[in-house]
Amino acid sequence: MKKFNYPKGRFGEEIAERFLVRKGLRIVEKNWRSRFGEVDLICAEGDTLVFVEVKMKVGEEFGTPEEMVDGRKLWQVRRIAELYLLNNPEVSGKYPRQRIDVVAIVTGQDGGEERISHYENIEL
Repeated sequence: MKKFNYPKGRFGEEIAERFLVRKGLRIVEKNWRSRFGEVDLICAEGDTLVFVEVKMKVGEEFGTPEEMVDGRKLWQVRRIAELYLLNNPEVSGKYPRQRIDVVAIVTGQDGGEERISHYENIEL
């Protein structure tokens, strides 16, 4: 089952990327990995670096994508963000502010977008 999640996850990230670019954010990095995991998208908005967690579900019969983002997941994203800033001092110097956002996507069985929700500055 896990092997089917990878293409679905990348598809969701592509939807989120287009959505965020239309909102005026600029993509800095995609799928940045560390030993703690991966952050889906890193964007810039003004002087703020935005670490984005993308969650996508096909339909909402078995829960919403928002329900998949818990305190543990946010803690992990924060940890990865801290490591990214340490490893990229030129970027952290350029963007003195940071935040964590979540993009939740619900698609139909046909892959069509039913709902996209963008939650800014998520706290633990």
